[in-house]
Amino acid sequence: MLIIADALAGRIRLNPDHVRTVQFATVPNGYDPLSVDGVLHLLEHQVRNGIVPPTGLNTGEDLYERKLPKAGTGYDRAEVDAFIARAAANLDGRGAMTSTEVRNTRFSTTSGLLGKGYQVQAVDALLDDLEQELRFRGR
Repeated sequence: MLIIADALAGRIRLNPDHVRTVQFATVPNGYDPLSVDGVLHLLEHQVRNGIVPPTGLNTGEDLYERKLPKAGTGYDRAEVDAFIARAAANLDGRGAMTSTEVRNTRFSTTSGLLGKGYQVQAVDALLDDLEQELRFRGR
């Protein structure tokens, strides 16, 4: 599924015919084959037509509402907060941030400083959504 998420976000190329022809082994108590086929059909359509679904990040306020969990070891909070402020302004029409810029963003990490960082996975997930939203907007 990560490959498909990357393809929908425009980070990699995925052949829609591969999505259509992929086969999985059936196992007892596994997923319902008709449900899986339905999801794959939808994904094939999205990949074939370059449809990137919106993320719900319509405004800067939407971005600020995504609370990031604090962590002792994680991304530097000051750097992340500054980036989010710039991204929020961009979502509100003030700025020219691109999806590529979001994709290439890197933050310093904290180590063992209680509560001085943000959880890496949570920040990365937020960046993925922001990147996808900007791609959806054609940036």
